[in-house]
Amino acid sequence: MADERPEQQGKFRERVEDDAGGLIREEKRRSRPSTGGLAFEQLADPAAASAAFIPVADRLTLESSGDGEDGANLLRDFGVGLLWKQQKSEKCRQLLEHAQEMISSGRWREALTVADEAVAADSSSGEAWALKGRCLAELGHSEAAVRVLRRARGLIPEGDLRVMVLRLESNCIRAISRRLEDELERLAKDGEIERALELVHDGLRQQPSSIILLHHLANLYWMKGDRESAESAVKEARRHLGRENVDIIAELERRFTFGSLQPEMEAARQMLRQHNPKAALDHLDACRSLEGNEHYDGLREYAEQKRGSMTRLRVSGAAAPPQGALRQQTLRWLLSEELKEAEDAIRAGDFRRAQSAYKTAAEIEPDCGAVYCGHARVILAQHRRRAGKNDFAQIEELLQRSLIDPGLEDQVHSLRRLANEAKRQG
Repeated sequence: MADERPEQQGKFRERVEDDAGGLIREEKRRSRPSTGGLAFEQLADPAAASAAFIPVADRLTLESSGDGEDGANLLRDFGVGLLWKQQKSEKCRQLLEHAQEMISSGRWREALTVADEAVAADSSSGEAWALKGRCLAELGHSEAAVRVLRRARGLIPEGDLRVMVLRLESNCIRAISRRLEDELERLAKDGEIERALELVHDGLRQQPSSIILLHHLANLYWMKGDRESAESAVKEARRHLGRENVDIIAELERRFTFGSLQPEMEAARQMLRQHNPKAALDHLDACRSLEGNEHYDGLREYAEQKRGSMTRLRVSGAAAPPQGALRQQTLRWLLSEELKEAEDAIRAGDFRRAQSAYKTAAEIEPDCGAVYCGHARVILAQHRRRAGKNDFAQIEELLQRSLIDPGLEDQVHSLRRLANEAKRQG
């Protein structure tokens, strides 16, 4: 193990294409987030930057419990009725019915045995594989469950059952990541950085594109004081970024690059949240050594525009709209508290709290695409509960405004598709 680590520090395996979703990303046609201007030559002295373990699994792999009560209930039941209704093999169908009886009484281990029999009876049955994966997940065998659920997904091309499989797989990946993070955090607190690095490298041999693992690799090297390896890990993470994880890596970059200037940068951000760009620029003036860093430059450009906009507002009542991926990245950083609050609320099914968080974010800055998109997502999730006739018009308006962020095109497309399906269903 130790002999392999030096090679891993500066060189990563070729990306492995995998259909797992979540941690390993397939190449797709999509708008890419900003990746330029990192200015690693200006990376702060590791001794000057904060060194702490930062869990990220819950932020990168949201628990998939469905949209609202209907989705949550469907996941708990796992659509077991769908399993045997769709199954064409009579023997396999009988076994699935028998397994359902056991699941109803919480006898998951016995149900797993029956699921194995169903798979043996018809190895081409995605339904049987899905049931086996469900049983493994309930028994706490998350790694095995993920492997089985991937097999099931390959045999179930579409429909509600496939959605359930995807949701359960996402929850299993989240559970695996949580356990790994708990162990990494323990090792980091005990000063066993080398052992923590070994665990991360072991994981990367299986999932070389995992943003969670690459995040922890960079952070652990930083805690160790190995600047070069931390840079390499962040650059590798940048190769695999998607819209759903770009902010996690940006947060890590800011912690690395700001170093002892972090308090001044945070003070500038807070002043902008309070609509005081002049005070923000005073703090940013103390951080001129960060010029060339995309996070510093983005915040400074925003502050200068806001100061100019306030002057123009007094004269003409007009303000220039923000533009581009870098500006939207800056806005998500500016509104990070509200966006996190909204995501936590959505995960808990508290849509009213999520809407309140998005409303607060819009009051601070009305031109953030992520706020519009998140608000549309919440209204869509609530639609089944209240069936408001004006929901779809509001959703479409919010999604159209979301496109101010070029990185949200795929997500907007998906939400529009879901909204159209819901509208057709009445």
